[in-house]
Amino acid sequence: MKTKLLCLALILCAIGLWALEIPLSGTPQISVSITGFVRNPGNYKVNPTDRLSDLLHKAQQELIISQQQVPERPEEEDLQQKLNPIPLLRSKDELLPEFEQLQGLRQVELKRNGQSTYYDLMKFYRLGDIGQNPILRDGDLVHIRVVEDLISVNGCVGHPGDMEYRAGDTLKDVLALAHNPLPGAELSAIRISRYQGSGQPYRYEIVNLDSNPDAINTLILPSDRIMVPYDALYRAKKTVTVSGEFKNHGEYLVDDDATVWDLIKLAGGLTEYADLSNAVMLSKSFFENPNGEFERLKLRSMAELTPLEYSYMRTIIRQAKGLYSIDFVKLVASEGKEANRGVNHQDYIYIPKKLNAVWVSGQVRRPGLIEYKEGQDYRYYINQAGGYASNSLYRGSRILRANSGNWVKVSKSQRVMPGDTVFVPDKIDRHFWTDVKDIVTVAASALTIIIGIQNLTR
Repeated sequence: MKTKLLCLALILCAIGLWALEIPLSGTPQISVSITGFVRNPGNYKVNPTDRLSDLLHKAQQELIISQQQVPERPEEEDLQQKLNPIPLLRSKDELLPEFEQLQGLRQVELKRNGQSTYYDLMKFYRLGDIGQNPILRDGDLVHIRVVEDLISVNGCVGHPGDMEYRAGDTLKDVLALAHNPLPGAELSAIRISRYQGSGQPYRYEIVNLDSNPDAINTLILPSDRIMVPYDALYRAKKTVTVSGEFKNHGEYLVDDDATVWDLIKLAGGLTEYADLSNAVMLSKSFFENPNGEFERLKLRSMAELTPLEYSYMRTIIRQAKGLYSIDFVKLVASEGKEANRGVNHQDYIYIPKKLNAVWVSGQVRRPGLIEYKEGQDYRYYINQAGGYASNSLYRGSRILRANSGNWVKVSKSQRVMPGDTVFVPDKIDRHFWTDVKDIVTVAASALTIIIGIQNLTR
């Protein structure tokens, strides 16, 4: 029974939708015409209750239907036509103007019984002003013009962009059509730039609606550009994100004078697994700013780089950009009395979980994590990883610091910390005949120099 009722409801909905699109037989129709800058001008049959906007919509729909009735060309012929370098031989669709962007909807002419009335249809579309969208009558003639003048409203408004200018527009009118200033708009510094003519600079004036509310009635001129600025301090806030071994991690809204220790207390303190020696604090704003010197050096070849520039590039790549220099061990041990510092907006604090191990990678027999042993140097961890592999370059081994990203030469005095990486590189493959060729080339160059010096001294 429920299935039958559902089917019946669907059938009734379908009939209702069909009735909205196709008039029932016997329903009286009226004849109206639309001309001017429209896709498909002509005479249309509409319902007695249809309005001006319905006629525009119907004209667009009629074009789509007529296009669907045209038989399609073969794909090869259609592709050749679209790629044709001669514009007049391309697809007709590509030659159609942008009607929606260039139609003068703010001065739509409706001629009835020999008298013309002008309507601002944009006020209906954006503001819902039904008085600007009249009901059609039999014999009406609608004429759409091309936009003659444009103005623009940008900045902190609901609908920024260009719009058609209409004589008599005020600042109040155009702001309303732009869906009004948004929360956070700085109404004391609205800037109106005036067009002075071809080749002339714009002249601007500042309108302060806070101190002079009557300035909302300022007259707007053709080609004016209105900019509503955003108040950068509107609902200004400072947020800091903490993650890792905090008891309550997340994003916190803090005071202007908040410090790292304040964040630790706000987050409920640290867990017993917090690894303070490898904790990091990053500046998001500094991270997002491009490094001009690094970008410049990237464009140069290796042969053009000096040893110092090459070392700088390697360091920048290895280390985290925007990393604060802060001793979290001292900070927590002193409960914020030492090594404490203020935080900035969108800072990020991460405290990892203690990893009581050292990562041994590269040319060792069994690379992987080795349990940390207090006081042991790099040799212990390499031995625990099975020792050096046959192709290792053991003299080039390095310790990679977990908390800074620095690469340190191995030595007996270098302390290895939990989370560090001991890296053993491999030998560079060399070819015997390549080495012989290089040696001969260098020897020949040296001999040439010696002969040249002897000739000069004679």
